[in-house]
Amino acid sequence: MAATRQAVLLAALLVAGGAGGSTLVRAQDPVPIAVLPFEALSETVAPVTAIRGALVGRLAARGVPLLGEEALETFMRRHRVRYIGGLALETGRAFRSETGAGAVLVTSVDLYAEKDPPRLALTSRLISTGDRARILWMDSARMAGNEAPGFLGLGRIDDQKALRDRVIDRLADSLARHLSRGEGRPADAPARTRPPRRFLPRTSSRSPGIQSAGNGPVRIAVLPFSDDSTTRHAGEILFLQVLRSLVEAGSAEVLEPGVVREVLLKARLVQEQGPSIPQADLLRALLEVDVVLFGEVSEYIEAGAGTAEPEIEFLVRGIDTARRQAIWSSVSHGRGDDGVFFFDWGRVETAHELASELARGLIDRFLSSAKKPS
Repeated sequence: MAATRQAVLLAALLVAGGAGGSTLVRAQDPVPIAVLPFEALSETVAPVTAIRGALVGRLAARGVPLLGEEALETFMRRHRVRYIGGLALETGRAFRSETGAGAVLVTSVDLYAEKDPPRLALTSRLISTGDRARILWMDSARMAGNEAPGFLGLGRIDDQKALRDRVIDRLADSLARHLSRGEGRPADAPARTRPPRRFLPRTSSRSPGIQSAGNGPVRIAVLPFSDDSTTRHAGEILFLQVLRSLVEAGSAEVLEPGVVREVLLKARLVQEQGPSIPQADLLRALLEVDVVLFGEVSEYIEAGAGTAEPEIEFLVRGIDTARRQAIWSSVSHGRGDDGVFFFDWGRVETAHELASELARGLIDRFLSSAKKPS
């Protein structure tokens, strides 16, 4: 009964979310989710297959309908799917028509450490298949074994598997809750309040009044971040956290990165330092995008590797494609102990959590300048 109810709710969500096309499912049809292999973005080697298996098990236990493993493997072999960091439009259409999957779950392992203390961070997003690839939900879950030691350290977690179970439960609960009640708020984040001042950009300049190309909300494409830090995949991790903050804010239509990537590759527009104005013109023509955001990570230091505090610095720029001009530039910087004066209250234990908070501060300030003129 639970699986049937989740299937009906997912079908209704896809209808409301604009899965689109003649293959749009009826609300009573079972609509499974295809869980793609996990992308490994952590500095250390992580058991991504085991972590994925644990999440699949937790989702199934919560009644979330899932596409069978054999059907998924057959589809990926047939279409030679190698990119697992997003969903291209053609791949999404094929998923819907050939497997019946109504959505694809894309997940990355952003942080993994076995001990001293154990740490794990996952980021997932649910993308509709069919004629539109729309981000329906996105969330991160993370935990460090020493983040809540409590009295005499009795709350400290030293076992990676125990910590992994908690992180996976948070992510599975968040997705199941979203499918059941349409709630997308992260399980491990506070309510949508204004971010603390210490997480806002250190410097920013903006031009208000972004114009929408159509009658709907402002359409934003986030391009891959360049990475000048010494940490592998730091650009991808910051990119995902900025994307997540935009999706969570809900005031703009955020394009699925897999669709953006597909267009960039076909148009040969991939550049390390962001697009030029003529290239932004092309993105507007191909994607009807109003704003293009791109960034550069200069520092990403994780705590534990010979350092006491995580530290991050990154720059983000934005182009208004209608006015053909830069409309945003900001620099964000933070340390885990910023604003902490006693008893470690408010201390941020991991670079991943710090990235999430800095991204939330950035997007809060950016969106305050992105209101459509009346």
